[in-house]
Amino acid sequence: MIDVKTPNTPGWWMLKACRKREGRLPRLQKLADYFDGNPPLPTNNKAVTDAFKRVQKDSCTNMAELIVGSLRERITVRDVRTASSGDQIDDDAWRIWVENGLDVEFADVLENMLAMGDGYMIVGQDPDTDEIAVTGEDPRQVVTIHNPVRQSEIRAAVKVFHDPDEQKDYVYLYLPGERDLEGVLGNARRYVAVRARKNKRAGIVFSAGSFEWDEDRGGAEGEELQHPRVPVIRFRNRRGVGEFEPHLSILDRINNDVYTRVVIALYQAYKQRAIQVDDTDEAVDGKGDPLENLDDVLTSDPGSWIQLPFNSKVWESSQADLQGILSATKDDIRLLAAVTRRPMDIFSPDNQSAAGAGFSREGLTFAVEDKQVRAGQGLVELFHLIFLTLGDADRADRSGIIIGWKPGERYSITDKGSSAAQSVGVLPKRTIMREIYQMTPPQIDQAEAEAADELLLMQEIPGADQA
Repeated sequence: MIDVKTPNTPGWWMLKACRKREGRLPRLQKLADYFDGNPPLPTNNKAVTDAFKRVQKDSCTNMAELIVGSLRERITVRDVRTASSGDQIDDDAWRIWVENGLDVEFADVLENMLAMGDGYMIVGQDPDTDEIAVTGEDPRQVVTIHNPVRQSEIRAAVKVFHDPDEQKDYVYLYLPGERDLEGVLGNARRYVAVRARKNKRAGIVFSAGSFEWDEDRGGAEGEELQHPRVPVIRFRNRRGVGEFEPHLSILDRINNDVYTRVVIALYQAYKQRAIQVDDTDEAVDGKGDPLENLDDVLTSDPGSWIQLPFNSKVWESSQADLQGILSATKDDIRLLAAVTRRPMDIFSPDNQSAAGAGFSREGLTFAVEDKQVRAGQGLVELFHLIFLTLGDADRADRSGIIIGWKPGERYSITDKGSSAAQSVGVLPKRTIMREIYQMTPPQIDQAEAEAADELLLMQEIPGADQA
């Protein structure tokens, strides 16, 4: 049994972190459902049929993914510089980025940060090759405990997951290094708890009685890492909430408007008809016998003939006016665009004035820059931990790690050409290619190499520059 009662022991920290993860799991799952297009149905009644549930499902519009995607798609890392590389791109840092597929991993982490408020990455080493291994983590599986005075200091971190092949649950605990009696700071340690479980449908709830220390991974003593810091990086969104989390009521209202319109349209898909006759006249068939049921007589067949009593009246229902509901939905979408500072054309193809479009684009640009700053701090910490793990103290210097971003706004070819022409003699060519033509470092290197080849060709072939 794992000791979870003695303060500051690995078991105590593991229980504390797991309880924090379990406590916030319902909120994270709710946000994930909204983002995945599975929000709460407009009306939740257990008695409804499966066919009606499909109608409810069809009434839900996934605006949450649009809100997140409009930011995530504009945030891309262009290059990484360190103290060792100076103003040039650090080839070792970029090689690690490419080998770990961080273009995709970071995009997923950023998506989690924008959708659920937090994203995580963990730095480790491949046990076979000792190469750096960086993984993006789901915030529903990972949690960190921070110093309340200094949030950048992580006191403990936990990752929880189920291995379906081994049919086991794992809890990974990371603790920072501690100072010994002589004041020397030791390295961080990783502790692994495990239990066998075949049913993976139920969630993982940590308990001291069901888990035990994994002897293959250090047992109760854990495993020593290469540095004294917790190798888990938290990417936190503004105020720790998802981009659409403060606006769930508007998303629900839009879905309810669409649901109401769909239900009304379904109910009046076929017009209701009625025949008003004198109650004193008894309905009879062609033989003069009284009729108890008129279903076989009053049909909607276009080839049928119906003989009605004298002075009878035919009534037909009229369609309800849905224009008010459609207008209300558009108003809610405009309100959603306003409170999220997203351009209206992201949610609706309605025409928008040039001034209004420019203002909304400006708000989106500012939002992109804010996320670049927040995510950039996490990436600096990521490369700090990477180079600490590799024992490269020079590159691990945080003050020298600079993350270069691709521009959040793309310029037209005409704007690029005009701006480049006006910048000749003011900015270096490489700066013009990077800032105005928005070229990536590999594209700039290729352009310079091709320019050098072209210059060499013109020098070797007389008159080539006139061709």
